Amino acid sequence: MATTADTTPTPDAPTSTSGFDLGGEEDSFLNPQRLRMIGIVAAVIIVLGGGIWFVNSAGNRKEAFAAQALESARNMAEQGNIGQAVQEFEKVTAQYGGTAAANEATLGIAQARLVAGQAELAIASLQDYLGTNPSDTYASPANGLLGTALENTGKYAEAETAYRKAAELAGVEYLKATLLLDAARAARLAGRTAEARATYEEIVEKYGDTAARTEAEVRLGEMTGGA
Repeated sequence: MATTADTTPTPDAPTSTSGFDLGGEEDSFLNPQRLRMIGIVAAVIIVLGGGIWFVNSAGNRKEAFAAQALESARNMAEQGNIGQAVQEFEKVTAQYGGTAAANEATLGIAQARLVAGQAELAIASLQDYLGTNPSDTYASPANGLLGTALENTGKYAEAETAYRKAAELAGVEYLKATLLLDAARAARLAGRTAEARATYEEIVEKYGDTAARTEAEVRLGEMTGGA
């Protein structure tokens, strides 16, 4: 008697929701398809990790080169080669924009121009720089230099404002007090006696532990006749 073939349908091999075949001899989690996918993901991670390392490494190298160029420009300024120093500072700002050295080079340009008696040029460059909204670390000394340049050109009221802004942004008390002394001096030169006196009193009251207090008290004595 002939046997009939079992026509009972067999269930389809299960498939995963990700589309990977889970049947047959490849039912294990690490089937060839998954291994290929894992290999692709791993390769992407390696590439991304390498890219991050490269960016960080490149950034560190950029800062190092910028610092070397800045030091070279400073050495020229110290040797009295003001014109050449300004050119080197400008190269730092052009080639290494965004670095700490580039910010310091901008301040170096202003300092060099002040030494060379080019106050108006210093004012222009500092105002342009402050217009970029640098961090307080650089905005404070930039305002201090701007105050000096403005004072040198007889713009005493504007110098007072710049000095006071520098004091507000300074992160160290003795710098705040010193810059306030500058602001008070500029106020006196501008004929703003009341403002100068108030600033000296502020120094005595708030910064009594700094060396600026002594000068403030002397200036107050001059203004009040010792009263």
